[in-house]
Amino acid sequence: MAEKERFLSKQDVYQGKIFSVEKRQVELADGSQAQRDIVHHALAVGILPLVDADHAILVRQWRAAADDFVLEIPAGKVDNRDHGNEEEAARQAAIRELNEEIRFHPGSLAKFATVYEAIGFTDARIVLYLATDMTALANVDQLPQDHGESLDLLTVSYDEMTVLYQRGKLNDQKTLTAYFYWTNWRLTNGK
Repeated sequence: MAEKERFLSKQDVYQGKIFSVEKRQVELADGSQAQRDIVHHALAVGILPLVDADHAILVRQWRAAADDFVLEIPAGKVDNRDHGNEEEAARQAAIRELNEEIRFHPGSLAKFATVYEAIGFTDARIVLYLATDMTALANVDQLPQDHGESLDLLTVSYDEMTVLYQRGKLNDQKTLTAYFYWTNWRLTNGK
């Protein structure tokens, strides 16, 4: 049977703009001790924006950690611009990210999952939404993009995204989860 570890102490190792690192000492069920290095990260959001039942908008951008361009759903972190409890702040962040990244406002925004991004070493979670009934925003309503953000927008059909998945071209966890959700959504909505 799995046993809970007992917290003994912690040491803050690093505090950055996006994440912090903590070294934690724990006691195991057998009485021995172990160290856990934990990366703390702000809550994030990701959105599967459907133009219609058969088409979604993806972004292609350079990701330094991957040292490559990555095709992904629009996403970002919850920050001080987003207010209220965690659920409301995440919803506001999702609406803001759709504005900043693809210049649309959702008529409907439905949460479909909250997932840990890499549970083995970080508490990073991402709330995933389905955006439908989207309206293009006029220039006056568009928010500025984040500093240094450079995006290509691609409208892809469900069939095109399936081919990308089959060829191993979808390598972003949140985008894969969104693709699997879209597959199930289509099945339950008669597509």
